[in-house]
Amino acid sequence: MKIGKLTDEQLQSLVLSRLPALSATTLSGAGIGADCAWIRAGEDLMVTSSDPITAGGTESGTLAIHVSCNDIAACGVRPSGILIVIIAPPSVTEEDIKMTVDQASREAQSLGVDIVGGHTEVSDAVNKMIVVSTAFGLIRKGGCVPLGKAMPGDSLIMTKTAGIEGSFIAANEHGDKLSGKVSEEDIKEALSYKELISVVKEGAACGSLIARNVKSEKDGFVRSAVNLMHDVTEGGVFGAAFEMADFSGTGVVIDKRLVPFTGATTAICDALGLDPFRLISSGSLMIATPEPERVIEELKSQGVPSAVVGRFTDKSEGVFYIENDGSYVKLSPPGADEIYSI
Repeated sequence: MKIGKLTDEQLQSLVLSRLPALSATTLSGAGIGADCAWIRAGEDLMVTSSDPITAGGTESGTLAIHVSCNDIAACGVRPSGILIVIIAPPSVTEEDIKMTVDQASREAQSLGVDIVGGHTEVSDAVNKMIVVSTAFGLIRKGGCVPLGKAMPGDSLIMTKTAGIEGSFIAANEHGDKLSGKVSEEDIKEALSYKELISVVKEGAACGSLIARNVKSEKDGFVRSAVNLMHDVTEGGVFGAAFEMADFSGTGVVIDKRLVPFTGATTAICDALGLDPFRLISSGSLMIATPEPERVIEELKSQGVPSAVVGRFTDKSEGVFYIENDGSYVKLSPPGADEIYSI
């Protein structure tokens, strides 16, 4: 089988279709495009998500905290706790394990998240460090949550820039392949993207908008400023847009010309022959909203740049991206992330 996440078809046939029915305690569980489970916790709700770090190299501890906490933040909820499993190869040293734990501890503390448990072992079943994290957050009784589906007519907003995590991993783990092809300034900049990988700030900002929903004077219904959020991980911005539409039962059009990139990301992708639109990008959050100006202004007040990069349509209109020449191209389902081709 190919390296990377399973295709949507494989995930459905090999995994999801074989899972047992959910109990009444679980409101929603695993699904294509659904990164989090929603579970009843008395009168409250708990949202939880799990993710592995397989290509993080020497920064696996750092990335492990953010990938799972980002999923919680994409529900408009602040993560409160996390468990970490470390599986290390026999070649690992005690200093390697200390470094990974120290990284995770530093990032968790910066987010105000407790590391509440996990597991650590050395195994010859792996040949490099694997770190798996499971984060959770609580929604108190009466708390507001996103509608859970993008709606036709919603704008598609993304925060920051595309390719954040992929650029960082490439600069941190594959500097030898970039030497002489990418400037030292761009490599240094990409290494600084470690500080941009969290989307907790923007997730919380959107969560506050949901909490401030107001009744429409026109028809009396309560409108949500944010219908769905999704952090951009494996498969990049194209993969995230496809998954949001697939999960919501809508179409989507994403405009390549509107997707923001930094010069460093562009230079790294050009040097390594990577498609930047399908490159892992933890650090960017995609948002489906009927009120793009309101969302962009709220994010701006929190110091988070954002831009409209597309729109959701009726399912019958399909899933497309707009090329640089203005032509429409059918958007294929996400496959193995570009990072695995290095």
